[in-house]
Amino acid sequence: MRGKSRTNHVFKRFMISFLFMLIIPIVLSSFTYYEAVQIVETQSREAKLYVLEQARDLLDKQWTDMDEAAIKLSYDSRLMGLFYLRKPLGNSPELFDIWNYYKDFHSSAITGSAFTNTFFVVLKNSDLVFSKVQMTDSSKTFYEDEFHYEGMSYEEWHALLFDKPHLRDMLPSRNVWVSGKETSGITYMTSLPLGTNQEIQAVVVFAMEDKDIMKLIGIDGTEGSDETEGQTFAILDDKGEVVTASADIPIPAKIRSATEQHGYMHAAVEGEDHLFVYTRSAYNNLTYVVSLPIEQVMGKVNYIRTIALSVAAATLIVGTIISLWMANRHSKPWKDIVKVLKAFWGNDQFGSKSEPSDGPNEVDYLQTSITRLIDNNQSLQHMLQRQAETLKNVFIERLFKGEFEDRAQMHAMLVHAGLQMHGNGFVIAVLHIYKQNEVLGAKSLEELNILRAVIEGILRDHLQERGYIHTMHENELAILIRSHAMDKKAFVGDLDDLFLQINRDIKERYVIVPMIGIGSIYEDLLDVHYSYQEAKLAVTDSHVADSGKSAIGWYAQMAKEQTGYYYPTEVEIRLMNVIKAGNATELAHIVQHLYNENFLTRTLSAGMKQHLFSELQATELKLKEEIGHHVLVEENDADFALDLSGAEPSLRDIFLQFHHLCSSNERNKKSRNTHLLDKIAAYINDHFQDPNISLYAIASHFNLSESYLSQFFKEQSGETFSSYLEQLRISLACRLIAEGSLSIDNIAVQAGYNSTHSFRRAFKRTMGVSPSSYKDMQS
Repeated sequence: MRGKSRTNHVFKRFMISFLFMLIIPIVLSSFTYYEAVQIVETQSREAKLYVLEQARDLLDKQWTDMDEAAIKLSYDSRLMGLFYLRKPLGNSPELFDIWNYYKDFHSSAITGSAFTNTFFVVLKNSDLVFSKVQMTDSSKTFYEDEFHYEGMSYEEWHALLFDKPHLRDMLPSRNVWVSGKETSGITYMTSLPLGTNQEIQAVVVFAMEDKDIMKLIGIDGTEGSDETEGQTFAILDDKGEVVTASADIPIPAKIRSATEQHGYMHAAVEGEDHLFVYTRSAYNNLTYVVSLPIEQVMGKVNYIRTIALSVAAATLIVGTIISLWMANRHSKPWKDIVKVLKAFWGNDQFGSKSEPSDGPNEVDYLQTSITRLIDNNQSLQHMLQRQAETLKNVFIERLFKGEFEDRAQMHAMLVHAGLQMHGNGFVIAVLHIYKQNEVLGAKSLEELNILRAVIEGILRDHLQERGYIHTMHENELAILIRSHAMDKKAFVGDLDDLFLQINRDIKERYVIVPMIGIGSIYEDLLDVHYSYQEAKLAVTDSHVADSGKSAIGWYAQMAKEQTGYYYPTEVEIRLMNVIKAGNATELAHIVQHLYNENFLTRTLSAGMKQHLFSELQATELKLKEEIGHHVLVEENDADFALDLSGAEPSLRDIFLQFHHLCSSNERNKKSRNTHLLDKIAAYINDHFQDPNISLYAIASHFNLSESYLSQFFKEQSGETFSSYLEQLRISLACRLIAEGSLSIDNIAVQAGYNSTHSFRRAFKRTMGVSPSSYKDMQS
């Protein structure tokens, strides 16, 4: 019994030792495996987060470059000058400006970092489209041939661009055809000019292909790739909606609504546990998410798990042996084991896990960059406003001084300046400022500027939208007033009331009595420079009879027999410029005006007439000296269609000489232009099969500038250089196709095209069918 008791006691001690020795390897193995899992998952998570942050930074740089490019385009004055062009452009003179701008645009688009992806600008009014590969005057053609969304009509696309303003708007990924190739990608849009309160004139569009984005994250879509199998990547907008994704996988709601800079979480996808890692962009609040199956992560732990199980098995075997040995030898009491375990549990916090440390914080840098962009944007806006005001002032001053050669030039400048000057009658009033009972010259320039600003404010209150104010000199304001009334008498009455109210307000508020001269009313805006000259004469002739009354003088009411003959220096300069330009229509207009002013409105003495004749003859001599050739009168050189009844023969002779000079200049100009055009056309006909022929090459051959050659060819031939060249090449291609001896590729080379693709597009654009279809039609 005693032996049995001893055996039982040994067995119990053995079992106790065995159990404790069994627990130790299991616990150690479990702990080792658990820690290994945590380490591998943490490393995988941090590696994915690092790749995500790198991709985020690269994409943020891309968004920034796109925004900077859009801002630069928004304040490009040359592009803004094209906003208000209307379609159809046809053979309008603005086509030269369009091509000249596109040349610089194309250079910037090729070299700029923001234009590495698909990039184009669509103008609303003119329907022009500028892209890296071409310029077209039809957004519909561009949409059908170059950039086409699958399942979206042209009308839907056009409405998407222009129905509402865009500011860094992002269209989620969808299938798109780019240059005939199907792909998918994100569209990034910004309206021009910037600002939600601005009327949309153009839209800048960038397109990034999904495959380029996936490469940044290390997902190339190659089937069978062990590194990327099962991984997915997605970009979410600030509302949690998917912008693009490598696969259709549900994104957890927690990530969609997350506000922290970055993080991770586990979620079940189709019954399989996935690890989601995400980071947020501080630039545009996009969230970048990558997910991968836990099994893929755990595959890296298989080796560690094998080692851990081997260690556990070896430990179990060794433990059993030790337990038997301890039981037999009674050398190791179980209390020692318990003490060791207590020490072990007390020193190690089993089951704990450390949170990942935050990566580098770049919020301060991004905030500084955004602040700098906002400051630059505001600065550019202010600069643009100043430039717009300067352009308006330049136009008005040139209009007042009669510096426009013809109406086409004036209207083009009017549209470019963004001014609205429509009406049935136009008149200019000149206002001279002076302080009551004081001489103007006695006041300082600073005080005069203050007085002028005060009066300008009153004038604007009274004029509102009816006119424009321009400072001609420190003491002189010129006011252009327009009227839509057909009755000139009613217009005169309105002007009387208007300036009486203005004088009364100025006198009552500031004790300032200005002198005002009002010119004649003209129906054509180009003629208002006459009204300005007349208003200057009228204000000079005005006198204040009483300090309590204002001085308003009408040119029509002046005693003109006391003013001498009418031939201001400004009129002489305009007369000479019109003759040298060969503009017979404007010359007739000026001559008729001079005759009416001097012989119908005024009664000149014999001496005054002689002085006028001498001045006109002096102008004639100056013109002949500047032109430098003898004027020949041709039989078909008809006389003016003017009403000069009663004019003296000497006056008619002078005016007729002006006409002959003008006609001679016009003939010489046309002759030189025709000869040059023939030479240019012959050169193009000889070299159009050369694929390297270009506007630059031809301009260099004839020692001309590209801009001048482009404008000259358009004006003289009625079509653009590129259109003329394309017609020659396609005509040759049609002849070669009809012969049937060459392939389409060889015909493209013979016609002067660098690639068959370019030839096919040009052929379809010109003939309406592809070269292959045209060849079938000929067979």
